[in-house]
Amino acid sequence: MSRIDLMRAFVTLGEIGNYRAAAESLGVTQPTLTKQIVRLEDILGHQLFFRSRQGTELTEFGRAYLREVQPLIHEADRIWDLGLRMASGDAGKLAIGFTFSALEVMTHALLAFRHTYPEVELSFDDISSQTQLSMLREKRLDIAFARWSGAGDLASRLVARDHLALVYPAELAGVITSADSPALRKQPFIRLKQAIAPGFEGVVQRFLDWKGISPHSTHRVNESLVQLRMVEAGFGVALMHASSVTRIIDHSRIVVQDIASGPKGPALDWQTGLYWRRDDRNPVVRAFLKIVREAIPAPVEQ
Repeated sequence: MSRIDLMRAFVTLGEIGNYRAAAESLGVTQPTLTKQIVRLEDILGHQLFFRSRQGTELTEFGRAYLREVQPLIHEADRIWDLGLRMASGDAGKLAIGFTFSALEVMTHALLAFRHTYPEVELSFDDISSQTQLSMLREKRLDIAFARWSGAGDLASRLVARDHLALVYPAELAGVITSADSPALRKQPFIRLKQAIAPGFEGVVQRFLDWKGISPHSTHRVNESLVQLRMVEAGFGVALMHASSVTRIIDHSRIVVQDIASGPKGPALDWQTGLYWRRDDRNPVVRAFLKIVREAIPAPVEQ
């Protein structure tokens, strides 16, 4: 009989105050519970209960000892229940990385996951695709929403496709009507720093080279939301992820025009994948992957 079993028997009897009811609560016979209490009293060298026909009452020592033992048993029960929830994927932690291009699909997945698993602690960071995959391999991330590259050492699933969008202030709507408008060449461009999004910035540069655009000035920023704010304030134009900007802009102040890859032009679209470690047995990760399969239909790979 372990110490924790003896203390649990004592706490249960001390709280209920009746041998029969306490034994039923513990799932043991009344003689077994009696032996456990006697054993604990022998170890401690003190009587814990007064026994009479009227019932069971704690001794002064028993009351003092109960105050000390109760928190331990209740915490042990909490940890046991937590372990069961963690093993089933109902509790635990999940660290997720994403790019701005994956914002829409990741948000959809997180909302569905949080609805089913509200006790899982989520953390998520906007990180470049290359850095995400490195962090995933180093076990600093559990899940990555990154540019689709088919990394062979990681498990992956295609979750979204995206393309460029031209974003400019609404007051320029009369002079900029398409990506070929001459007025576009005269505008400052607001771009992400190369180190922040090297893959995406490569697509932006392909577009500029294709159109022969050499901006007379370029502002470099750290975040896509800063790009949007600067465009809205009239400081320039930007080339951004179409899927992510459409729902978060004020259409009365910003214009968004999709830019599709033409048959004779460079590739201006890309795909986003969900990545995880092949050998990851974390129940929370498995639960998240199940939710993603149910909530996000896989697009056809191009």
